Amino acid sequence: MEKLTGLIARIFLGSLYFVSIIFILQFVLNTPQGYEAYQLNLMSKGLPGIFAPVSILVQLIFGIFLILGYKIKLTSYVFAVYSLIWAITYFLFMGNLPPDISPAVGQDLLLKGLQYLSLFGGFLYMAAHPQMGLSLDSFCANRKKN
Repeated sequence: MEKLTGLIARIFLGSLYFVSIIFILQFVLNTPQGYEAYQLNLMSKGLPGIFAPVSILVQLIFGIFLILGYKIKLTSYVFAVYSLIWAITYFLFMGNLPPDISPAVGQDLLLKGLQYLSLFGGFLYMAAHPQMGLSLDSFCANRKKN
């Protein structure tokens, strides 16, 4: 059961980022000036423009790595940092809301920030315990032993 639990955790965590980036790439590729719109959206939240290509690459490449269980420790640290950046971004964005905005908007931003903090913690735990069955890492380790 332990091997299956690690696989399920990796699939669900990885699919969050991988599916998200697939939707973003669809928007970017199917919308005139889609990339610029994506970049401006990130910049409106206080992130630098360079974060757009970095975000795309991190979510796409490391999302696949996580699902397959390849370089789990490195991938977990990358996603931990990525999640922390997003948590901080949402908290800072929340602090810059105009006073006449609906309280629901602030609550939504708070929840998003807390969700990313939860992911941050989960990825730190996964980085501390990267040995998982049913992963490319364990498959490669077993091949080296034999």
